[in-house]
Amino acid sequence: MVPFTVRSYMPLHAAAVPETLSAVVISYNRAALIGTCLRALGFAGEVIVVDKSSTDATPEIAARHADRVITVPWTPTVEATRAFAAAQCSGDWILCLDDDECLDPGAGAGIGAELAAPRANIYFLPRREYILGVHDEAAYYWPEHHARLFRRGAITFSGTVHGGSTLCSDRTLHLPPESGVVIHHLSHRDVAEWIEKCNRYTTNPDRRRANHAGLDLGAFAHARIDDWLTRTKDTAPGGYPTAVALLRAVYDIVDRLKTWEEERDLDGSAEFARLCASLDAGYAALTTAGSRAGCLARGSPDAAAPVPATEHAALRARIAALRADFDAKTEEATQLTAALAPTIERLARAEQDLAAAQRRVEAIEASSSWRVTAGARRLAEQARRLARRG
Repeated sequence: MVPFTVRSYMPLHAAAVPETLSAVVISYNRAALIGTCLRALGFAGEVIVVDKSSTDATPEIAARHADRVITVPWTPTVEATRAFAAAQCSGDWILCLDDDECLDPGAGAGIGAELAAPRANIYFLPRREYILGVHDEAAYYWPEHHARLFRRGAITFSGTVHGGSTLCSDRTLHLPPESGVVIHHLSHRDVAEWIEKCNRYTTNPDRRRANHAGLDLGAFAHARIDDWLTRTKDTAPGGYPTAVALLRAVYDIVDRLKTWEEERDLDGSAEFARLCASLDAGYAALTTAGSRAGCLARGSPDAAAPVPATEHAALRARIAALRADFDAKTEEATQLTAALAPTIERLARAEQDLAAAQRRVEAIEASSSWRVTAGARRLAEQARRLARRG
């Protein structure tokens, strides 16, 4: 089990709003962006980073800007960690960001003004997408709002990819971009990063899937392309808005094809293992037949002795089956590790609570009042013992 570690640091900022606002960021291997992300949160009462076991300099950079850096085991999606991250916050209000999201410099003043007289329990903040390093207001993604600022308890989180939040209040407000409270989402540097994230997210069985009707995969693909293209304000064949609309359609198409695989219970690894076993048996038979033919041509005294080709083929097939079983067990262990992550998080929280309780007990026992009343407690204990004997 990977233990949770909590490192605490003194705040490096002066709060511009009362200390009722907690800002929390979930990070993983984002050394190039995490400093900018956290620098923009200096107005918050506390800044917490929940790091998913980064292997680069992300935790060290985060420690320069955050009040706490909490290390948790890696999981493939941010949704698996959001509930834990929100639970670490002590403020009445929570601002929740990902490590590739940076607030506009004017956001702090806008949030401070809003929280001075809140008009809602949940705020949807405008988010500017930077896909392939570019933001274009003619693309499908603008304008887009996300619920990232909320009163404690107004949103609950689950691990469902792209569907892991539930609104627990109908007092919501979409802040306009001109409010200055804008998120800059530096999401995908290039097509390769988009494809990698697409594959990682659509592999998670607990995800919100693309809606589809019927079994016509071709019609589905065309419909998704048409749908995303119609959301753009510039449909020039070679323009940026068209390119990112096609990328977005690719996500839905890949998602649909993975669901199609599940619907048919297709297992390519098992099929490959069976095919390899069959081919290996054929190769063994050819090798045995060739060896026997060579012996006959040389007039070997053992030429007439039969060679058990079937035994060779059976052994090769058995080896292939064992390899396939090993691969399946490895995949099962990977899935089990992911499933245990929430339990690990709960145990870590319990460990933290126990340590806090122990510190409170130690503080009481070290206090002057505890020492002064020591004699009275001893007399009370003696009185209880005498009463039991009587």
